[in-house]
Amino acid sequence: MTTGLPLLRLPYLVLMPVLEQMEFKERISLSILSKRARMFVKLLKMECEHINLKLEHDRIEMKLFFDNCRGFEIRTVKVFMYIDKYQRHNYHYDMSFSCCPGRLPPMDYVLPIMDVTHCKSIKQLTIAEVPQWDTLPLLAKLPKIDEVIVSSGWRFYTLSYEDSLEKEKQLLVILRTVLPVSSAVNFSHRFQNPNHLQEILKWNLDSLVLKQHPYKRFKTFSLNDLLVTNANALELHDVTLNVKDLNRFFKLWMKKMCNP
Repeated sequence: MTTGLPLLRLPYLVLMPVLEQMEFKERISLSILSKRARMFVKLLKMECEHINLKLEHDRIEMKLFFDNCRGFEIRTVKVFMYIDKYQRHNYHYDMSFSCCPGRLPPMDYVLPIMDVTHCKSIKQLTIAEVPQWDTLPLLAKLPKIDEVIVSSGWRFYTLSYEDSLEKEKQLLVILRTVLPVSSAVNFSHRFQNPNHLQEILKWNLDSLVLKQHPYKRFKTFSLNDLLVTNANALELHDVTLNVKDLNRFFKLWMKKMCNP
């Protein structure tokens, strides 16, 4: 019968060389076990270039990009955090955690991993699908987010109109939560309720991008939509825009009769 090695009980001068020989994935796995483990792993200076987060129906996907790998061939690490008790397996997954009795909820691993990799911001937060669990406590704690992407992976064409509206309401709550730390939003989703789009257009954003949904095109972007838009930069991709309305908008803009 063998006993486990009490790793964290090793003297500091012995422990640190052992941690330095670990792979990136092993270090990250060790760091989430306890605050004391994270304290030692953090001393290894695993500086992450940037991090991308992706919210889906039953999981959070976290992708870490490393610039200085210090001899390691690995450049990226993917961490998948599932909300159910069943561990998912895929040969392309670098790391995965699932919700088990007595363990932290998977979303609670995001901030410790950011801390141990010395990453202060999120480059991209992708909402691939409105999660089925409450992500607001996590999103409220996230630091600066460079860009929020609402992807075209939503399967609204399989939902009823009422269910689609409910999903959109949940999406707006998520966006309101992250808006204070992000000012760039990229959409490839057609809103069922035009009032939901109007609300987003009124937000004070640095950048707003609207793209064609693969299954449904945006409705005509009207003069009123242009007039209420507060984003400093607005990009419309494959969105129907009436030329007459566009000319009227430019005339009002030149006369300083609309938002400059």
